[in-house]
Amino acid sequence: AASDEAAPAAPNRAARRRDEASARRRKKKAAGEELPKDKNARAKELLARRREQAAGRRPVQLLPGEMVEDALSRMTTGAGRWIKKNFHVVQWGVLAALVATGGVLFYLSRTEKQDAVSTSALISAVAADRGRVLAEDTRSEEEKEFDVTRTFKSADERSDTALAAYNKVIDEHGGSGAAILAKLGQAGVLLDKKDYDRALEAYSAVVSSPLAGADPDVKGRAIEGIGFAREGKGDLDGALASFKELEAIDMKGYKELALYHQARLHLVKGDSEKAKELLKSAHEKLQAPSTEGRSFQFLEAVVEEMLRKIDPAAVPPRAAFGGPKGQTMTPEEIEQLIRRARENAEKKAGDAPH
Repeated sequence: AASDEAAPAAPNRAARRRDEASARRRKKKAAGEELPKDKNARAKELLARRREQAAGRRPVQLLPGEMVEDALSRMTTGAGRWIKKNFHVVQWGVLAALVATGGVLFYLSRTEKQDAVSTSALISAVAADRGRVLAEDTRSEEEKEFDVTRTFKSADERSDTALAAYNKVIDEHGGSGAAILAKLGQAGVLLDKKDYDRALEAYSAVVSSPLAGADPDVKGRAIEGIGFAREGKGDLDGALASFKELEAIDMKGYKELALYHQARLHLVKGDSEKAKELLKSAHEKLQAPSTEGRSFQFLEAVVEEMLRKIDPAAVPPRAAFGGPKGQTMTPEEIEQLIRRARENAEKKAGDAPH
């Protein structure tokens, strides 16, 4: 019977989608719209539009994305054509760049080697200048191995050796920072030898150097040296002018040192009141609290000593130093200690690179 026949099963979802897609393809085919079989059809269409535009047949309105693609393509094509046409120019340009880079690297390497050589020569000169004078070296071999300080039989031998070493640095490495520092050392040796004219000339050369313009310590040492040289020649007014100029050095300690030197010369000229005024000013600055602590105790001691000689009441007495076995040191022992400290400081000042 018809009622006993089974009803056809409903198609599933996948079958329905397949049938719908087949129906759409049949419909497009009936309408004459074939799907592109060529995967590059889009690119060919774009190329055809460009050719038509280039031929002037009709203006082509490109989409924004197509405009970007077109610009990049034109740039790449143009750059490629230019490189091919001017390959010899590009080749020489690359070669010139490589040569320039090699030249810079060679110059830097050579400069580093020259700096190392000049620095080594300067260190040798400073070692001679800091040498110890021993008429007879009685140290043991072990002591000599431990202490490598150079020794000389006389102060003149030490000065001559140091001067020759400084001159060598100046002659062989002229214009370098090491040569300028060697000039400063040379001036100091000439000052020790009381060759004031040549010392003044050397110190003046250092003051006008680029290194002095960049390093206030170098400039300060040179200006102080000029003051010493002028003082050695008997030009006290010129020396005072130099020590006044020393006040302007923007570095801790130089203003106080300049005031001390000015006071010292005013005392030589007989103006004790002016000397006292300058010493008190220097003392106040040295006593001022500082985060660095009291870094110039020797200068403070000599300022107080000179001020006490002018006016004993101008400076309160220093706290008593502990002597041997906890005993209080006598004024004579304190005076001796100050004198010894001054001598050691002067020795260090002479040993320091000028």
